[in-house]
Amino acid sequence: MSSDGNRKSRIDQSLGVASLASRTLRLSGRDVSIRLEPSYWEGLEEICRREDLTVDELCDDVRDRMEQQARWSSRSGVSLANALRVFVVGYFRQAATERGHARAGHGQGRPFIATPFDTIPVTSDT
Repeated sequence: MSSDGNRKSRIDQSLGVASLASRTLRLSGRDVSIRLEPSYWEGLEEICRREDLTVDELCDDVRDRMEQQARWSSRSGVSLANALRVFVVGYFRQAATERGHARAGHGQGRPFIATPFDTIPVTSDT
């Protein structure tokens, strides 16, 4: 099954944080179910577009590298979902520039601007 299958939900980022979404990926010839927040799936899709890879190929590479690191060190037990989150954040951190941060409005004491936490829904007690 391709990485496009088994999408449980797709949420507009402006609605805030969404629950986990499951996808079944084909890694090394086996189906593997992964649960990530929709924003991480979107990040992986964007990385794959930029790098000309499928989500399955990229996730397989991340899993291979994670397993290699576990063999080199005594640390293990990291889930693939957590490794993918770390990878996505690391990829975009490497791409972040001062100019890009300025365009996004960062550094003005408003760290939540243009994030799912940008606006807090107003509730009425009446």
